[in-house]
Amino acid sequence: MSDLELAKQTLRADSLAFAIAKDGVVLRTGTRDGIGELIEALDELGVAARGASLADKIVGKAVAMVARRAGIRAVYSPLASAAARDALALDHISLDCDRLVPLILNKRNDGPCPMERLTMPISNSDEAVAALREFIRPKA
Repeated sequence: MSDLELAKQTLRADSLAFAIAKDGVVLRTGTRDGIGELIEALDELGVAARGASLADKIVGKAVAMVARRAGIRAVYSPLASAAARDALALDHISLDCDRLVPLILNKRNDGPCPMERLTMPISNSDEAVAALREFIRPKA
């Protein structure tokens, strides 16, 4: 079984937010909505994440930029945006998705997801992750 299939099966079987697999082993999983836990997991993995596969329940451009920065090589999602596909393609990262949509919407379905909107004008993955960190950082 490929690492992407392992991550995909783990995501589905355990109703997770994301799963990261490499060399036949699940390295990390997450249960929280939002992008913060994924960023934390990839920070903790560091260089060990390079070449890993990621399955995430929703992949917009924000997740794609985080994956690019971490050196992920393959991504699966039941729902992905065209912007995510395009961002991943810049680093030749494969995307397998069940449904491709023009844009990831916010929870009220009345506009773009805030993370998608934040990363839309950014093409550099380091800049995108820095902007995401600032956005999700607890405010005093």
